Amino acid sequence: MYQYELFWGAAIVVFTVIEAFTAGLVSIWFALGSLVGFIAAICGGEIWVQGVLFIVVSAGSFLFIRKKAVKSIIKNKEKTDIDRIIGSEVVITEAVDNKNHTGKAAINDVEWKVKSISGEIIQKGDTAIVEKIEGVSLVVKK
Repeated sequence: MYQYELFWGAAIVVFTVIEAFTAGLVSIWFALGSLVGFIAAICGGEIWVQGVLFIVVSAGSFLFIRKKAVKSIIKNKEKTDIDRIIGSEVVITEAVDNKNHTGKAAINDVEWKVKSISGEIIQKGDTAIVEKIEGVSLVVKK
């Protein structure tokens, strides 16, 4: 019977070491599942019970921990310079005409190619709002 406790104990150590040496959440749920399997083994549970508990706890903790971690990462995500441009107002420095592939605007002393999201022509000197970025072009709406 001690072989199961040793197996689950070794699994806990292996999954914890893997988690310690990786940047993201990789195996913490398996470590938790192994811990529950270890406890079941100590309590004299059948091997199939230990296995089922391992699977259920690992899957449940994967879903719970991953969901919480993703929310935390998204909430605490720093905006990049590109992200900050979206939603900002720009002054058109060259008339925007999607059919003729013209249009430019400058943001923070950087000149960008510009496309109109609706396809309408936007005149030089007009202002527009950056909706998104496609490659090296700003997609704007008047």
